[in-house]
Amino acid sequence: MDYNYSKHSQLTQDYKRGANWFYWIAGLTMITSLIAFGGGGFRFLISLGSTQIIDGIAAAVSEELGSAAKVVALVLDLIVTGVFALFGFLAGKKMLWAYVLGMVAFGLDGLVNLVAADFIGILAHAFALFFLVKGFLAGRELVSLEKEMAQQAAAAQPAPAL
Repeated sequence: MDYNYSKHSQLTQDYKRGANWFYWIAGLTMITSLIAFGGGGFRFLISLGSTQIIDGIAAAVSEELGSAAKVVALVLDLIVTGVFALFGFLAGKKMLWAYVLGMVAFGLDGLVNLVAADFIGILAHAFALFFLVKGFLAGRELVSLEKEMAQQAAAAQPAPAL
């Protein structure tokens, strides 16, 4: 029984550590977008390529249309990063479907780096995906262990006296 609690604790840590990557992705992406909004050229490696495309288009269009294009881009960036923060929140609540959906979305976002031949961006996405997958696998095992522990607890309960 103690083995299950120790394993449960380790799996919980691994799962939460993996799910927190969604927050890192969202946060670093938003910082990168704010830097782009201010006209800077710096970006974090673990940020979304899709928002960088939005920011690039806005920078090009803003020369003709003014700063409104950058504001629209920032709003779109907020929506995209908000979705990733939502993936992190739902994944933290052991909603494995959100975890999978977030990994797929991040993997698809990595294709932007592939198309742009940004090999460092590809490696950064692969690095983050590794930890997301590791956390997801821990989550699957955690959910299974919790079901097993609940069944053991129910079996250990004495039958009600009649």
